[in-house]
Amino acid sequence: MSDTNNDPPAAKRRGRPRQDMGSAALNDDRPFVTSLARGLSILRAFRAEDMVLGTQAIAERTGLHKTTVSRLLGTLTKLGYLRYMPEYGKYAVSNQVLTLGFAAIGRFGFSEVVRGHLEEMAAGGDCVVALSVRDGIDMMFVELIRKPTAVALNLNVGSRIPLALSAPGRAYLAATDAAERDELFTRLAKLYGKDWPARKAALETALARVPVQGYSDSFGEWNPHHNAIGVAVRDPLTGDLYTLSLGGNAARLPREVLIDTHLPRLLKAAQAITALSTGPR
Repeated sequence: MSDTNNDPPAAKRRGRPRQDMGSAALNDDRPFVTSLARGLSILRAFRAEDMVLGTQAIAERTGLHKTTVSRLLGTLTKLGYLRYMPEYGKYAVSNQVLTLGFAAIGRFGFSEVVRGHLEEMAAGGDCVVALSVRDGIDMMFVELIRKPTAVALNLNVGSRIPLALSAPGRAYLAATDAAERDELFTRLAKLYGKDWPARKAALETALARVPVQGYSDSFGEWNPHHNAIGVAVRDPLTGDLYTLSLGGNAARLPREVLIDTHLPRLLKAAQAITALSTGPR
């Protein structure tokens, strides 16, 4: 089996103009390295709630053959991204994986600026505020702050929430380009099956509200006891999409409280992050 095939243009995948990409990235003929993609899919198979994972579970989550998984687990372990835990006969993510995330989120003080705004928003009430990125057809929290009194549905850094039903996911879908949105809709259709027509109609209605009101929302749609609002922001260097969101227990954060009290802080934070320098310091 060949280990390469044609890679879709990077500019189209990111939803950014091609002239923003480096000259190497503009080469549409560069090969897609399947073995690398498979290795990364293994790292992404680990979730925040997983202490350890075995070969079988990883094979089921990635759709890869167990023999392939076993071979790649050995490579990732030798590189230091995974640790083999002999007492369990399974693997755990090592702290080396953190270096990949911090390399992205730490640019130009991006993390510090974002975290400062998250702390300011969290101080305003019993809420959870978060910075998220898309991970497949989920959104994953990469920064999260909440008051101890906030009911958070056991949400933590690394937790994933549904793309179609959550405020962060809807903020992302509203901000991305049409090509990526169509691709994600195709994947969501496979996920929801016969329920997709109704899900799609509700999602399209929610996305149509975003440019009108200036934020995304999910009032009890992901979880009947959870309300949230969100906005999209871009990395000042790469243009990659993140989302800022604020939410919590619906009884403590009804729609009017979110909009009247918390939305101005959310929009202010997004504006400040957007205004970050776009060039290296």
